[in-house]
Amino acid sequence: MNRTKAFALSAITASFMLAGCGGDINLTPTSIDNSTTTNGGGTTDTNNCASYEDAGATVRGEKIGADCVYPRSFSTPESPIVTDIRLVELPGGAHIFPNGLYIGENVQETASANREGPILTIDAGVTLAFEDGDSFVRISRGADIIAEGNRNAPITFTSVQEVENGVSNPNARGLWGGVVINGFGISNKCDQNDLANCVLQGEGGAGFYGGDDNADNSGILRYVLVKYAGYEVSLDNELNGITFYGVGSGTTLEYIQVHNNLDDGIEFFGGAANVKYAVLTGNDDDSLDWADGWQGNIQYIITKHADDRANRAIEGDGNSSNNAATPYSNPIIANFTSIGSLTATDGSDESEGVLLRQGTRGALYNFLITDARGECLELDNAATVANADAGTLTIANSAIACHENFADVPTQTWYENEATNVTLSEMATVLTSGYVTAADMTDASGAPVTVTPKTDLSSIDPFFDDVDFIGAVSEDNDWTNGWTVGLRD
Repeated sequence: MNRTKAFALSAITASFMLAGCGGDINLTPTSIDNSTTTNGGGTTDTNNCASYEDAGATVRGEKIGADCVYPRSFSTPESPIVTDIRLVELPGGAHIFPNGLYIGENVQETASANREGPILTIDAGVTLAFEDGDSFVRISRGADIIAEGNRNAPITFTSVQEVENGVSNPNARGLWGGVVINGFGISNKCDQNDLANCVLQGEGGAGFYGGDDNADNSGILRYVLVKYAGYEVSLDNELNGITFYGVGSGTTLEYIQVHNNLDDGIEFFGGAANVKYAVLTGNDDDSLDWADGWQGNIQYIITKHADDRANRAIEGDGNSSNNAATPYSNPIIANFTSIGSLTATDGSDESEGVLLRQGTRGALYNFLITDARGECLELDNAATVANADAGTLTIANSAIACHENFADVPTQTWYENEATNVTLSEMATVLTSGYVTAADMTDASGAPVTVTPKTDLSSIDPFFDDVDFIGAVSEDNDWTNGWTVGLRD
């Protein structure tokens, strides 16, 4: 059946069901096992859509063909789901949420927020589809998302348009909202003497976040793709592909991709979330963004700009209103590849490499930056330059090969004062297969080039693997194979 018609039928079914229950639902449900069951009459119930109990009635998605289609009242920003719920794989089908999926109570008062909130479990191979920009996924503070895909069966968050008819425009973006995870992590926008009562509100209806726990655990994202998201709620108020608001280091984030987002790919607002293996492709604004005291780690991250529009591979910020606010943004990032576009431009913005500003600190290792239309490395704001001069902001064991390598002389001096860094021209050969670090790099003349990697990364933090290459992907181990999209186009 056409999925557009399925929405209408599901809405009609939901209206009758809710009328029978006496009107609006009050989401204080009991979780239900979604597996196939046998009812009292001996027949098999094949509806394995997610469900919960409300006032003695079962609220459930409707099985239409291979899909599970959920009524708009199933989950709303004002009436989120407050019990554990599970989405099972639907071979050939998708879980379709016209109104988004909102898990856990969006409580403003930090001290009263439920730290043992509901869990959204998503099985490997599941596709979740959303109707428009007003629908997105929100995981509230205290709630968890357990989304464990695998290389052969990743979990996909996408637009109804893709699952219904496919997306013919290779540069389509903003077809639905995105994924937002809120945590109890520390932000430098809060009173550091009263973090237990810290409360901040995210953009675009993203909910409340903040607290005193940088080790907070919001669950697991593993082998997860987020595609065609990033709706613009209002001017300069857009949803990222995945937004981590105050998310802590107890959260597991591995093998995640954001493809063709209208705003940033992934952004961290405070907290200390760590990521291993990330792919950010075709995003309209910044691929990786951080601000407000993010203290996390990332290893193995590749960004690739689209040919039509892009801004920066990295935009690393401190606190925009107070560059000296503590805790400072102070991530450690290793094995990063930035592949720009020589054509992408969007008004005053264009494909650029790495911008560090607003007093951020951090340590960058094994970076490979190439092919940008604009400058590939830039320091901005006096506080940032002061951090670079003081050694609290560093880059080492890295290579830049661009037409415009540096935004200015101070940036170049900072970079080239580190003896392990290498500066090359745009004609150098630093990649193979379009995104894999070349084992045998050459300069513009074809002469061999050696870039010595930082090999003992685990001595800096046990989170990191020890490696023998710069950039995100080596010729010996292409961890992007089998589950990513858009990287080889």
